[in-house]
Amino acid sequence: MRKGDEALQALRAHLAGLSLPEGARLAPERDLAAKLGLSRRALREGLARLELEGQLWRGVGQGTFLGPRPASEPMRVMPPGQPLDIMEARLALEPQLAGLAAAKANAEQLAAIEQAARRGSDTADLDSWGRWDTLLHRAVAQAAQNPLLLTLFEQLEGCRIRSEWSMMRAALVDETARRRGAAEHRRLAEAIAARDPAAAHAAMWDHLQSVASLIRDALRAGQAWGPGTTLLRPEPLRAVTRDADAAE
Repeated sequence: MRKGDEALQALRAHLAGLSLPEGARLAPERDLAAKLGLSRRALREGLARLELEGQLWRGVGQGTFLGPRPASEPMRVMPPGQPLDIMEARLALEPQLAGLAAAKANAEQLAAIEQAARRGSDTADLDSWGRWDTLLHRAVAQAAQNPLLLTLFEQLEGCRIRSEWSMMRAALVDETARRRGAAEHRRLAEAIAARDPAAAHAAMWDHLQSVASLIRDALRAGQAWGPGTTLLRPEPLRAVTRDADAAE
């Protein structure tokens, strides 16, 4: 059994034995790892998988909480949006987040990005790929360490989840597309780990353009997922640097 699977089983058993209400905060990772006899890396992998299932959520600088991530008021009122409208917004935001992540991510955030890229590359199951893909993009947004931009990302994620993208993913993402996406994720993770904001910006841009191309091809083939759109490439923002101690 993989260590990640062992950690997941241990976490499930631990959570099942807790009499805590939804929204309750769990013990810090250091304490939880010691209690369950897990390494911090194995624990984080288990927590990541439970987060993908909606069993818990983690907030930057806040901790880990039982239950699904609460929706903010802006996310509830924003419309779902057409897929190409969403891709335009993602292209405007996420490359900038990637550049900031390369400049500001701490060690834990780098590990979360690497883990999501690695697990997405390892899986051959398209549903599992979709979950790790989502987690990778969220990890990058969190690693940018900008609460305002993270809120925008979460609002956009809410629009994407409530759009037709889930149906589109099943129709458009085959094994070839998954392998290409996994390679693009690896390039992105490596650029962020190398502390190269320009390379990270370019890697995220190219990855999202691949996704947009899938959607445009489907539209040209007659799929009714929204109007065609010309996507414009923005210039990267100048990444803000911080002291190493502050980033940690």
